[in-house]
Amino acid sequence: MAQQSASGPDFAANLLEGLKREPALSPAYLAELSDVPWELATAILADFAHLFAIASHGWPIMATQVAGALQETLPVDLPAPDLAVALFGDSILHADCIRQLAVAVGPTRLRAGLTTSEANALTHRRRLEILLTSERNGCAFGTGTAISLSWMRVTRLISHVLQNAPSGQPAITIPGLEIMAHQPPAPTPALTEYLATIAEDPSARRGLLFGIGQALTLQATFWSMLAERARCLSRRKI
Repeated sequence: MAQQSASGPDFAANLLEGLKREPALSPAYLAELSDVPWELATAILADFAHLFAIASHGWPIMATQVAGALQETLPVDLPAPDLAVALFGDSILHADCIRQLAVAVGPTRLRAGLTTSEANALTHRRRLEILLTSERNGCAFGTGTAISLSWMRVTRLISHVLQNAPSGQPAITIPGLEIMAHQPPAPTPALTEYLATIAEDPSARRGLLFGIGQALTLQATFWSMLAERARCLSRRKI
């Protein structure tokens, strides 16, 4: 993903460029929802919103904690909440967006296996929280980097689906998603800068890669569960 021998700025640039092409940042099936019947698409979105809200609950708070930890090692003038927004951008808005989406598309239609899926979503969140509170140098920041880029890509995919609703269907408007739809899921300038600074330390560089790698592995497993539930919905008469 990034050259261990590269300078801090080059390491950060290579790392972020590699993450742009990382499939584990988002579930592939969301990109296909514009091609399925609208009733099925909204049913799949309802299931996604319900479980994703569980898995991602508390991200703004965790992002602020990650930013606060950075303040202990780097000269930062911003308060931790402002630094979190500077680093992780619109991903901080995702919690409200997902709640609004859940209200707009209604409750999940797939009750079969829901209790197990909810437990898996909660386990996913707790594992991310362990990484986000890790004392290993660079791990929490790496995890936060992967999560923020993941959330931004996910919300952009959902917004694309909503904006391509068939004519005659009630409009589903979520302002936060509309904002993200017109922006690429790109790292903020502050994120790029801080990654470059932290990556000058070899141990922090290894921690960054560890946190990112672990977060992506967790995301891939979670997306796989959601995709299987989407396939179950597709086989049913919605």
